[in-house]
Amino acid sequence: MFDAVGLTLLLLPVAAASGWFAARRARTAGVDGGGRAVSTDYLKGLNYLVNEDADKAIEVFVRLLEVDNETVETHLALGNLFRRRGEVDRALRIHQNLVARPNLKAEHRDQARFELAKDYLRAGVLDRAENLFLDLVSQGVFPAACLRHLITIFEKERDWDRAIEMTRRLESASGQSLATAIAHYYCEIAQGCVQNEDWRGARRMIKNALAEDRSCVRASLLRGRLLESRDRLRAAVKAYGRVLRQNPEFLTEAMPALERCFRRMHAWEEWRAFLVKAGQHYAGAAPHVAMARLLSERGDADAGIAYLSDYLQHQPSWLGFYHLLDLAWSQSQTGLSRPLDSLREALRHMVDTAGRYQCTRCGFSGRQLHWQCPGCHHWNSVRPLKDIASPAP
Repeated sequence: MFDAVGLTLLLLPVAAASGWFAARRARTAGVDGGGRAVSTDYLKGLNYLVNEDADKAIEVFVRLLEVDNETVETHLALGNLFRRRGEVDRALRIHQNLVARPNLKAEHRDQARFELAKDYLRAGVLDRAENLFLDLVSQGVFPAACLRHLITIFEKERDWDRAIEMTRRLESASGQSLATAIAHYYCEIAQGCVQNEDWRGARRMIKNALAEDRSCVRASLLRGRLLESRDRLRAAVKAYGRVLRQNPEFLTEAMPALERCFRRMHAWEEWRAFLVKAGQHYAGAAPHVAMARLLSERGDADAGIAYLSDYLQHQPSWLGFYHLLDLAWSQSQTGLSRPLDSLREALRHMVDTAGRYQCTRCGFSGRQLHWQCPGCHHWNSVRPLKDIASPAP
């Protein structure tokens, strides 16, 4: 809901335009009586505005601004302002009134229909928005913009097949590759297949995703999980390991699964060799922490502590420092000194509560990986953080 200042700022331009139009109409009429009637309506609208009765003020000003090809831009601007301010009902009334006018030029009517479709989308009336956008696309009106809005609708409805169709059409219309988004749509379909135990369908959709975007980490993780669930551990390791080549930033998403597979195969030396390789390509502490814990678990705790200490001397990391303290605490007979143990507990709390992921576009952060950012709705813009970040809100 608007405050008094917001309402005044919003409606003053409309009031000014209404005053100009009223004066022009009065001059055109050339009749004193007509001029006085128009002026009375205009003053009445101003009175409603001063008394913060926005609905009545809008009714008066819109009536004064008779819809024709000279005033339609003012109506469109008013409707758009209302939509941006969250007053969707008011925006709908204005744009519906424009669409219903028989005397508008085709270009103005198309613009009004486009704005009305955006009103419906903002209001969550997706079926009406979809029908309007589809109609506009079929007529070649604002095709790229309409296709983007249709993609948004089909994403909301989780209609991934239609989303793929519209995205391919947008690629043709814009000349830009949208392979990243299409690959994620295939991954969404693959996840649905897995839930329905349609293994063949899941494999086909994962294959489609990788054919669309060879660097799609999500598809490799899905393939790895599918293979692991069917005890094809060697093939699963290959799928998970592909993440290191596709995008090392996502290594931490594959590491727990890789360790699980190597453990099940009792392939300790292979796990160790992978960690050495990972440490050469990944800029964070995660593979070095895993190496230190592997050394400790395999009976050489001192070597693990020494390994991680040496790494931290060259690459400081709060995450690595916490694991170093935790390793030292777990191996010590007497425990750590009180200050060091307090630091270990403080770092443990930070590890447990801090944001683990952040969007590179809008800065959204959280503890769960979203393939589509909840903030800006871009695909593949959320990245795992390499070190402890500020606690998530």
